[in-house]
Amino acid sequence: MVKVSIIVPVYNTAKFLPKCLDSIIGQTLKDIEIICIDDGSKDESPQILDSYAEKDTRIKVIHKENEGRVAARNDGVRNAQGEYTGYVDSDDWIDPQMFEQLYNRAKQSGADLVTSGYWQEGNYTSLLFDAVPEGFYGKEEMQFLCEHAIYHMQKKETGIRGSLWCKLFRTELLQKPFVQVPKTLAFSEDKLGILTYLLDCKAVYIEKKAYYHYRIHSESTVHKADFDYLLHIHEVYRYLRSLYEHENFTETMRTQAELYVTELLLLGINQRMGYQNRNLLWVDPYWLDQIPDGSRVVLYGGGEMGRKYKKQLEVRGTAAYAACVDYEWEKYRDRELAVISPDAVSPDAYDLLVITIKNPNKAMEVKARLLEAQIPEEKILWFEQKDIFWKFAEAEGLLIQGGTQENRDEA
Repeated sequence: MVKVSIIVPVYNTAKFLPKCLDSIIGQTLKDIEIICIDDGSKDESPQILDSYAEKDTRIKVIHKENEGRVAARNDGVRNAQGEYTGYVDSDDWIDPQMFEQLYNRAKQSGADLVTSGYWQEGNYTSLLFDAVPEGFYGKEEMQFLCEHAIYHMQKKETGIRGSLWCKLFRTELLQKPFVQVPKTLAFSEDKLGILTYLLDCKAVYIEKKAYYHYRIHSESTVHKADFDYLLHIHEVYRYLRSLYEHENFTETMRTQAELYVTELLLLGINQRMGYQNRNLLWVDPYWLDQIPDGSRVVLYGGGEMGRKYKKQLEVRGTAAYAACVDYEWEKYRDRELAVISPDAVSPDAYDLLVITIKNPNKAMEVKARLLEAQIPEEKILWFEQKDIFWKFAEAEGLLIQGGTQENRDEA
């Protein structure tokens, strides 16, 4: 038995596939098998897979007709011979020590699941972790962990990140939960599989280190309109309801499951359903109330959030839009919103500079850089933009629900 089986579902990712495979082949843990599931790719992916398999006997390639990502991952699990199983998506890449670190942690702790963080590689790089505290969760703590798995309600954040690819699972426990998840799901299949797995596993280790690089690119499904999105949400909700009958599924978990469906609905309205007015309920305009009338405002951030802030500012009409700046302004040369370097605007030319970045850590990095450039701190503003449904959850008193083991709470 090998130590770790690494499953790689592949569908039309020839552009990114070599970097992905090279990062897996280069793992410091050598006792691995690499199961690549070619899910009916129409590009050069099959040829790339076969050429890599010829050079490395640890690589097994399964070519099949296209059935979707859930079916591809299930085919991988059925063929896995490792003591533990991990996943890597074929357009991403991993650090060399990833599976050695996760495997060693699993063996040392006896955990059925080890989770870690990841780097989100898009317009800028973000580091993301599970919101639940780091450490070992055994039999006595599993209810606490399950009740914080979908959300850490007090922090208003995802409890355990809903992705298979930054985790390591005990293979013998993996068959049941992932076969249960319907093959027809268009999204949320990872999160539902993890939730199902948690309900039956005995021990988990949460690790606050990151080894995985999740690539966001123009071909990602998040950038494509899905006119059947509401039907897909119905499938997610129907599966969640089937879990309500599980003996370990609590009322707190049901509350969080319903909030999760609400989050999916908002995501559809803002990005996935193809609405002409994109991001309709994404940026809460409360920030405008903090802008004095007549102010000249510079926005930092050339992405979608920057465009949304600009539109809200212009519609309100009580303050003047001065410019949009970004230290990576050259990325946005071909966008409709004109973006320039912060160094190109004199602080005397505006009254306020508003950072339009949702990620608080990245926003504070930008603020620190602006301060180094001698921009007065009183001119720099940033507004937290949590998903709107959290406001209503707080008003309903839902944020105080969940496990109350204070020794497990970092807050």
